Amino acid sequence: MRIVSVTFRAHDDAPRPMGIEPLLHDLLWAHAVPAAGLEHVRVRPVRAGLEAVFFVRAASDTDAVTGVRHLLARVREPVAAHGYAVLLPRPAHLRADFGA
Repeated sequence: MRIVSVTFRAHDDAPRPMGIEPLLHDLLWAHAVPAAGLEHVRVRPVRAGLEAVFFVRAASDTDAVTGVRHLLARVREPVAAHGYAVLLPRPAHLRADFGA
């Protein structure tokens, strides 16, 4: 099991809707395909916008990040419609704010 963290940065000109975390969670699951190996995802608010932490079944961190990037490519437009931009994913152990 690999962990990949992704930040969804709020657009400066877009209002931040309250309670969007469950919507984004469902949006991610709706666009997931079995090949991504997604086991679980958690969405929470952070200073920059929202963070999604993906728990992915993959042989390596590189494979996990690749699978998450493919998923993010499918959700980029719907996420943008809700006022957020997707930042590049990275393995959780490389997060600068891990545990913050």
